[in-house]
Amino acid sequence: MRSMLVIGLGRFGRHLTMSLAEMGNDIMVIDKDETVVNKLVPYVASAQIGDCSDEVVLRDIGVSNFDVCFVCISNNLESSLVITTMLKELGAKKVVTKVNHDIHVKFLLQNGADDVIYPERDMARRAALKYSAQGAFDYVELNDNYGIFETEPPRLWLGYTLSEIDVRKKYHVNVIAYKNEMDIHPLDREKYTINKNEHLIVAGDRKSFIELVRKKM
Repeated sequence: MRSMLVIGLGRFGRHLTMSLAEMGNDIMVIDKDETVVNKLVPYVASAQIGDCSDEVVLRDIGVSNFDVCFVCISNNLESSLVITTMLKELGAKKVVTKVNHDIHVKFLLQNGADDVIYPERDMARRAALKYSAQGAFDYVELNDNYGIFETEPPRLWLGYTLSEIDVRKKYHVNVIAYKNEMDIHPLDREKYTINKNEHLIVAGDRKSFIELVRKKM
């Protein structure tokens, strides 16, 4: 269990808080809107009404005690910058800030953010790949070029093991697991025979994956 501070309870902040709570984290939330704060009280360890652009408020919270501080006020760049900078100055261990525009990323990283979350861009990339690549079902981006993909097995792979196909050498991707209905199973590269009724979990760069599915083998 980790200690998390969520600043700003708009739609993203609320969803983030609920997801963190489901994973068993110890969470404190803060927002100027009493109504949204009260709605999350049953799910968090601590909730506070306040303006985090006020240094006194942040200082009283004790931001250095949290493992991660999330700044979810992306509709106001000035407030995001101020809060992010103050968090680092007050000793926050890790600050993750939500952004809505590419140009904001550079400013925030230069002013104390350890990482940024850009949900609109990330979801757009995920949707573009999922619906452009025939047979692709899901995609998790690990960085700008590398990800993990869920896909149907290529037709010409059926009935063969990964070693027989020599997937890594020929296609520059790694098949790390297979999915049978809702269950995901790690692969034994020597023994597993590819089955048309199962999906493959593939790790690799986007270009290699797209080339693989475009072959329509």
